[in-house]
Amino acid sequence: MPWGVNSGARSAIYWSTTVDGSDSDRARDAEAFFYQLGAAGLEWEDGVLVDTPFADIPMAPARPFVRAYFPDDETWPERHQALKTRFEDTVIFKRLRAEDWENSWKQYYVPIPVGDWMIMPAWCPDSPVAPARTVWLDPGMAFGTGTHPTTRMCLQAVVSRIDPDSRVMDLGSGSGVLAIAAAKAGASEVVAVEPDPVAVAVLLENLERNQVTSRVTVVPGTLQDVDASHPFDLIVANLITEIIVAEWPRLLGYVTPKSQVILSGIVEERLPEVKQVLERHRGVITQETHQEGWVVLEVSPR
Repeated sequence: MPWGVNSGARSAIYWSTTVDGSDSDRARDAEAFFYQLGAAGLEWEDGVLVDTPFADIPMAPARPFVRAYFPDDETWPERHQALKTRFEDTVIFKRLRAEDWENSWKQYYVPIPVGDWMIMPAWCPDSPVAPARTVWLDPGMAFGTGTHPTTRMCLQAVVSRIDPDSRVMDLGSGSGVLAIAAAKAGASEVVAVEPDPVAVAVLLENLERNQVTSRVTVVPGTLQDVDASHPFDLIVANLITEIIVAEWPRLLGYVTPKSQVILSGIVEERLPEVKQVLERHRGVITQETHQEGWVVLEVSPR
């Protein structure tokens, strides 16, 4: 997730910023740029029909777009200018109240299969797979619905790495989807680290919803707030390139040579930056996965 998104007080008024998504390269560029500007929320329409069994009725596709939401606060004028400069006359702005978009997206949030796991909207009680392989989510204003390629790739990597003795840290936990999956996959202990107070509230609700509260410790903060005296067997960091590059050297204080680290939120264009840092600071890539312009790296500390 974007590190520190939604930090501080929530604004009651937001600006939606919409860019045409019919060109996949342009859509990825817009998505990455929105993340860099610290969007409070993102929405995608890929133009693909959503049919049964993942919708009660078939949902006709709309014109593809990528849309971000930014608070109407003192940062908006600078962000507004940056968006206009980047996308010129192709960007559409609309001012709206928070409640207008916090819940409207739910009509498009459908069950998401990830391998033999399922990510289910919290308002859909019946899962087509066993509860032990189902993550029920109401992401609210937190990042992490499971729809994003990075989340799906991370989830598959996480559940394949868990054993009953695994101690796991989910760095930038957002809605808690990866922390919940790690707990359900059998990790002995999970630490979910999240700096955004809005997301922390959502995370705690989702832990309770999935009945894993007793196995997941929530740290409201960043890596520096985590006790480094007990190393982790697995760390998943679904962040952005800037944060990964900055945090990797410090992350080495939380692992052993046998640990595994999953790094994600990396756009393909910036992969060389991450690889350079790993080569310089004891990181050996054991697995590299690409999907829709995004990359997940599985790394072993030397």
